[in-house]
Amino acid sequence: MSPRSSTFVRYCVLPLLLLFAGLARGAEPATKPDVSSVPRPYQVDHDAPLAPTERVDHETAAFTRLRVEFNGIRGDRVPAFLYLPKVEAAAARPAVLLQYGSGGNKSTNYIVALGEQFAKRGFVVLTIDAPLRGERKPRGDRGWRQMFTETGRFPWYLGDYGRAVDYLLTRREVDRDRVGYAGISWGAITGITFVAHEPRMRAMASICGGGNFLGTLQTEVSAEARQAARRIDPFYHVAGIAPRPLLLMNVTRDQLVPRFYGESLHQAAGDAASVTKVWLETDHFFNGVDRYAVMEQVIDFMKKALK
Repeated sequence: MSPRSSTFVRYCVLPLLLLFAGLARGAEPATKPDVSSVPRPYQVDHDAPLAPTERVDHETAAFTRLRVEFNGIRGDRVPAFLYLPKVEAAAARPAVLLQYGSGGNKSTNYIVALGEQFAKRGFVVLTIDAPLRGERKPRGDRGWRQMFTETGRFPWYLGDYGRAVDYLLTRREVDRDRVGYAGISWGAITGITFVAHEPRMRAMASICGGGNFLGTLQTEVSAEARQAARRIDPFYHVAGIAPRPLLLMNVTRDQLVPRFYGESLHQAAGDAASVTKVWLETDHFFNGVDRYAVMEQVIDFMKKALK
């Protein structure tokens, strides 16, 4: 593993997955995991009040973007952007919960561009500020390392994703039988574990995601650490998405999610006909390729999956 990969594991993945667990004997293999009876690792509360608010934030000829807000899984407010396509048909539309990488928020340029791209193709799109990101970022925040070193952050993300779906399904514009999830990088990593246990999600697109984060360690890992990893690492959950359509799109020169993690995720997903696996010759930021065209592939997948 390269020095950069080691840094990613040490400072980003391990503090989150191990939840401050100590290191002891044993490393995870890259074999296909046993996913029998894997429990849902996050809370849901579909009946809790959402108390939503909304206002028009931006408007174009193709869509209206609302700044919305609703109650999250821990009772705090979750700000979000909701993109509503302007279409003549009165029928409800397919919808996507769209989430970004670890350093982003609902206003980050690439996720806004992709949200607009989905909306122009007729999708309702919701992007939330994840816990302690965007408008939820507390004063004095120390940046991305703090994001990965708070115990319980991963389940908090997933619980708020569940509340986001609760909100989407209250919208008259949304066809509740055609709702999917699309995530990039950290949005893909968290999203896979979420979707595996969320039957209302009918399709999943993972872009630059990965799993099996203990698999490259050449050090000793405690039983507690392995148990924590199995609870939330998408490697142990991705097979639960089948038979729903799943797109796994990875890149060959990924600087942030080393190829081993992408390959492990592809392996764990299995070879069901519902799983589409794509490798692109580029890096994590899609340098040197037409990003718009790549994202059109993702939208085409979701359009077909939610037909």
